[in-house]
Amino acid sequence: MKFFILSIFGKDRPGIVAGVSKALYELGLNIEDSSMTRLDGEFTIMLIVGSQRSITSEEILQSLRDVGQEFELFMVCRELEEVPPIQAEAIYRIVVFGSDKPGIVYGITSKLAELGLNISDLRTEKKGNLYVMIIEAEGKEDMEELLSRELEKVKHSLGVDISLEKEEEERL
Repeated sequence: MKFFILSIFGKDRPGIVAGVSKALYELGLNIEDSSMTRLDGEFTIMLIVGSQRSITSEEILQSLRDVGQEFELFMVCRELEEVPPIQAEAIYRIVVFGSDKPGIVYGITSKLAELGLNISDLRTEKKGNLYVMIIEAEGKEDMEELLSRELEKVKHSLGVDISLEKEEEERL
């Protein structure tokens, strides 16, 4: 099995996902994992696709040429080496909110990296002057208390509110 990572973005409008997924389906690719979202007026797609066939990144991009031209999309594709999935002991959800200012993402993510947590998902949104960031991070089972203490320090230095919860159930 061959795997590829595909990144696509362009001005948001109806039909992008349908056009991209049709082209991938017609090429015989399976969408293994995906993240698709609108950022301001742009629509972004990140996919991991798999194929049993001997296919190249260039062939995938060629199959997307028509939909790319129709929707004026920018596309990048790269073959992946097979890597075993990361097995996290625990998943922590961190929600940060406060007045928007530079350095919030850096302040939180640098602390998580320092503590050895791996960010599996990070989303931000700005509503007026309110900045909200939601992070899912993977780490050791027994670090909730340490993480809470360290985030409390960051909370005060950045002047934001932070909530932390550990996911207790298995996720998809």
